[in-house]
Amino acid sequence: MARSILFLFALAILTALSHAQRSYAREESGQRQPQKCGKLLIRKEWRTLTNSEKSEWVGAVKCLGSVRHERLSLTQDKTILEGKRSLYDDFSYSHAAVRHSAHRNAYFLPWRASIPVPPFLYCPSSSHTYTSADRWFTYLFDTSLRRNCGYRGPTPYWDWSRDHADLFDSPVFEDSPEHGLGGTGDCDPSSPEADCTVATGAFALSNGGFELAWPIPHPLRRNLTLITGWFAHELPQNRTLGPASVRNATERTTGDFFSFQRAMALMHNHVHNFVGGDLAGDCPKALREQDCPGMADSFTPNDPLFWLHHAQLDRLWNEWQRRHPSNFAAFSGMPLTPHNMTSSSYDLHAHADHLMPFDVQSVPVAPRMVFDIEAWPLCYRYADEE
Repeated sequence: MARSILFLFALAILTALSHAQRSYAREESGQRQPQKCGKLLIRKEWRTLTNSEKSEWVGAVKCLGSVRHERLSLTQDKTILEGKRSLYDDFSYSHAAVRHSAHRNAYFLPWRASIPVPPFLYCPSSSHTYTSADRWFTYLFDTSLRRNCGYRGPTPYWDWSRDHADLFDSPVFEDSPEHGLGGTGDCDPSSPEADCTVATGAFALSNGGFELAWPIPHPLRRNLTLITGWFAHELPQNRTLGPASVRNATERTTGDFFSFQRAMALMHNHVHNFVGGDLAGDCPKALREQDCPGMADSFTPNDPLFWLHHAQLDRLWNEWQRRHPSNFAAFSGMPLTPHNMTSSSYDLHAHADHLMPFDVQSVPVAPRMVFDIEAWPLCYRYADEE
């Protein structure tokens, strides 16, 4: 019976979400007129939301964390995991299931990506395109909030460039138990029980927050720090997050998707590493050290800040797309002027019709389908572009 319920649950998700891809395929083949957006949903910067709007979004995220069901494992035999996982946990599981096919390549931006750089993965000379800007994955999360939990408000993003001079004091770390996302966790080195557990804000367990399932059951964790101590000669994590860095990334890479994506990579990684804990792929203390390296970048969606951070990166990609006509549909795994054709960072076979996997969250989707955020099926825009 349990397997049947799980199968029907997964089938319902895939059936509903496959409609978008089938319709897109018919439109591409000229079988019918393209669908149009009935209205555009709005995305707003977190600090511009009212406290009521923040509370509604926080409540919807908690709602996803409260809807629990049986979940297939990530192993090849797809056995059912012991116990129940939440709809919120599903996004970390899906992220883990496809991370090797969607990371470190040209599909970061249209997919979403979450690649912090844990110390055992860091290579200063690596030219992999560690970039991100969730589009379809963040869209799926936003859709889940609305369909499963009745959320009707704006989709928030965090413009960390406005806080780069003092990231610790950013409004996203407010400690309100109703609408705050909470701050850093308890990382007291003298306490063997401390695991950087977040104790403030709405996602603290004491304020009705949720327990996360992946990679093992644990509360939300953060360790805000500008210098992680992971890398030799490390500079502060906020060094690439200011307005000047954003301008350089969006204004000096015209027509060059590869170079723009590389510029975004530093911003993406530094936010993950600054926040630490789950967002940095820092394994829980209770997990055996030998079990950690293989999964350390897989559960970063555990932290609700993940969605605000990646919505910001998506906003920057959209801004870059609309800055110049040659940017809008630019998609390539090669820079405009490659210097070393043997570089492992290049993806010679990347193309806009490649079908990107999304585990149980969605049928595969091609990058070309998500170039225009104001067109169907995405149908949203950023408030600062009105």
